[in-house]
Amino acid sequence: MKQALIIFGLSIILMTGCSSDNTPKTQYYLLNSPTLDSSGIVGNDTHPIITVQIEELPDYLKQPSLVLQLSDHQLHYSNFHMWAEPLQVSIARTLTQDLNTIDSQNNYIIMAAPNAKKAKTTVVIEVTAFHATHHSKAILAGSYWLKQKNSKNSIQKYHFKFTVDLNIDGYPHAVEQMRKAVTQLANEITENINQ
Repeated sequence: MKQALIIFGLSIILMTGCSSDNTPKTQYYLLNSPTLDSSGIVGNDTHPIITVQIEELPDYLKQPSLVLQLSDHQLHYSNFHMWAEPLQVSIARTLTQDLNTIDSQNNYIIMAAPNAKKAKTTVVIEVTAFHATHHSKAILAGSYWLKQKNSKNSIQKYHFKFTVDLNIDGYPHAVEQMRKAVTQLANEITENINQ
């Protein structure tokens, strides 16, 4: 009887051990918290409306995996850490929210907003890099320009490259720091628009 109990106990332990799932779970990330998103809200109607348009992203950013640069010429796509929405949409919403928070002289809306036709100016942003690097940095690089309605010429083109230190390992921290880089871009755009 004692031997039967020992065998039964070992069988339960083995079955429990075999049935536990050690497979990593996929984690999804938003660049911006939906509870803070105000990208579709226009404030004072007397302020000019400016639309925000993110040009098509580089091919390496047109997929859901978070990207980590492993060396100068090597990228790693995470299998279990993904963007919850297309990055182009996420950057536009986040940047628009930051611009509205920082700049009280203008109302910023995303290009797809219903009242975008009222805008006389568009900020066009071309992102060339947006990822974590092997140097423990989050990077956001590219250029932007202002485009006037009914004009084919831009006012002036500005190039940007923002890096934010990564002080903690892991993708959640990298996304937080990438978010800070977007805020830095919003600060620069606001300064250039209001000078």
